[in-house]
Formats: sequence, structure tokens, C-alpha cells
Amino acid sequence: MKNMKKLVCIFSLLSLWVATSVSAQSLKKQEATMEDYLPLLQASGYQVYSFDISDFLDDTYHFSFKIKEYVNREEVQRDGHSSVFPNRMMIAEFPEESQKRILEKGSAADPEKGIYSQAKKMTVGFIPSKVDSTQFVRLSLDGMGEIRTPLKLKPLKASKDDELSYNYKSRPFVIDKFEEGKFIPLVFFGSYWVDEEYGFLRFCGAMEIGADMGQEYIESTPHYYAIGVEINKKK
Repeated sequence: MKNMKKLVCIFSLLSLWVATSVSAQSLKKQEATMEDYLPLLQASGYQVYSFDISDFLDDTYHFSFKIKEYVNREEVQRDGHSSVFPNRMMIAEFPEESQKRILEKGSAADPEKGIYSQAKKMTVGFIPSKVDSTQFVRLSLDGMGEIRTPLKLKPLKASKDDELSYNYKSRPFVIDKFEEGKFIPLVFFGSYWVDEEYGFLRFCGAMEIGADMGQEYIESTPHYYAIGVEINKKK
């Protein structure tokens, strides 16, 4: 009888332990974060590259976004799209009455340095289009200005029996150094190419492209855009 009571007691303790262990491993619903949305956005064709330009805030610079188009490695459209934005706006650029209001309201980005608004980063973003032959690109100087422009795409097929299709990808350029007044390529946006040996379309290689544009992408792709910027100090 005593042994039976011990068994019942042990069984009860084991049951309690199992129940406690199961309840501790609960599954709870939580709010989705931006990190959860990123894979969905990328799968839908959204892509963005961000660049830190805070080092330029000690002075005023003009950032000129430029897009160069290449077909079979030959440049066919030089600076086809170009827009210029300053990296900062000074309080002193406003009329005297406006300057007073800005300081009173505390709306200046850095009142001690006399800066009303400033850009600490710039971005190159790709936005999907409802038309297969067009890709939109958004070039932004954070808080200071942006442009959104279409890029025309060229169709390709792996063999004569395949249907023409538009297949493009982007890669960032490696930025080795900054030279004022010279074009700095930021992002490569190019077409897939035909693998003649295996008969399919491919797009592969390094995840970043050297500034000399000598990677496999440049040698292989029949059509691409070099999206970049030219930076000049305000005179």
C-alpha cells in the first residue's frame, strides 16, 4: 500500500513537471517590426542603399545626382538625369524676420552653428513599376531634396525559343576615395546576361563592384546604369 502511494505521488509530481514545462514554452503573437517587412519589400522589388554624408556638414556642398547609361560597355547617355541639392541650409539665408521666428520656435537643426536644415545621409532606392520595361529610381538627399526618375530596360532571352523578359539587379560600388568635382559611382543597376555555355540567363559575381568598373558584371551585362553623384563645395 505504501509503495502504491509513493508511485501515485511520483506520478503526480511528474505530471505537474510536464505541465509546467509545456506551459513555459508558450507561443505568443507580437507586433511585426520593420525587419519583418524588409524581406517582403525586397521580394517585391524594393531596394535601398544608404550613404553617410555627415562629414560634409562643416561646409555647404552641392550634391549633383547623375545617371549614366551603357550599352555593351559603351556610354550612350551621359548624365541623362541630373539634379542638384545642397547638403545644408543656413539660417542666415532667410530674411531677418524669418530668422527671428526660426530661433524663437526652435525649428533649426543646429542653431549654434547657424544651420536651419541639413542632410546627414543620401539614399539610392529602387521602386517597382507596373510596367515591365520600366524601373523607377529615387535619389534623395535626406530632408534637402529628392528626384524620382524612370529607367528604361531592355528585354533579353536565353535562346530563340524563349520569350523576351526584363531581368535586372543592383549592386553597390566600392567608394575608395572622394574627389571634389568628379563623378562618384554609387550603385550599379544592370541586366542579366546570357550564359552561352549552359543556355540560361545569369547574374552573379561579387556583391560589390570596384570603382574602376572592372568586375564581371561590367564585362558581361549588355545594358546597365551607373547611378552616382558629383560633389562640389559652394563658392
